[in-house]
Amino acid sequence: MTHKVFTEERHQKMLDFINSRERVKVEDLAKHFNVTETTIRRDLITLEKMGFIYRAHGGAFKREQQSIWQLISLQTRLSQYAEEKERIALQVSLLIRDGESLMIDGGSTTVKVTQKLCERKNLLVVTNALTIGELFAGSNSNKVILTGGELLRETNALTGNAAEYVISKYRADKAIIGVSGLIPSEGCFAAIPNEGAVKNLMLQNSREKIIVTDSSKIGVQAFYFFYDIKNIDILVTDKNIKKEDLSNLKKAGVEVFVV
Repeated sequence: MTHKVFTEERHQKMLDFINSRERVKVEDLAKHFNVTETTIRRDLITLEKMGFIYRAHGGAFKREQQSIWQLISLQTRLSQYAEEKERIALQVSLLIRDGESLMIDGGSTTVKVTQKLCERKNLLVVTNALTIGELFAGSNSNKVILTGGELLRETNALTGNAAEYVISKYRADKAIIGVSGLIPSEGCFAAIPNEGAVKNLMLQNSREKIIVTDSSKIGVQAFYFFYDIKNIDILVTDKNIKKEDLSNLKKAGVEVFVV
């Protein structure tokens, strides 16, 4: 693991740690992450500049309704909440039948889903994600259509006018879409606007709309709102979802699979 990736992963874990406790001390963070207090202070300055936390004397506390941008790479995100994403992927695979047409966007959870779906037969998949296209290309009977478009190196996904034009021409049985944040009373959020536009089109042009996310993103507002919760058919998440969030999602008419 490179130094850059290690630092990014520590930042994300530190952010999760702070958000789960609301307020923490520098010395506690240093002990928890086994680094010096100087390193922790430097990390906290970085996270505050990004808008994720507020620093206070001797520590930091969480920032409510944070606006999340893309904090870490796809490769690093694949290792986070890995067990939860594996369970989510297995459940989604049970919702898909051989021979269906799908739209799948880029993301760590949708990559995990794709790994399971490669076992299906005769799927027709439209995706804007190079990683997902490559996975399906290695399966025997499934067909994949890559949208084309501008490559976002942060996420290894294709976006922009070319991608949106291609997606607008297709109609699929189901869309499988990841999120950067999801507010049960509002809807789905993306970290990057261009990706949000692609997610929106894929959902619009699919008969059944499936959102996949680990529970850490539920109750979190990201930068770009892309889809109303009332129009989502299914959400697949993990068992750590808060009871209040689960109740609100069901009230909004979403069928929720908790795994």
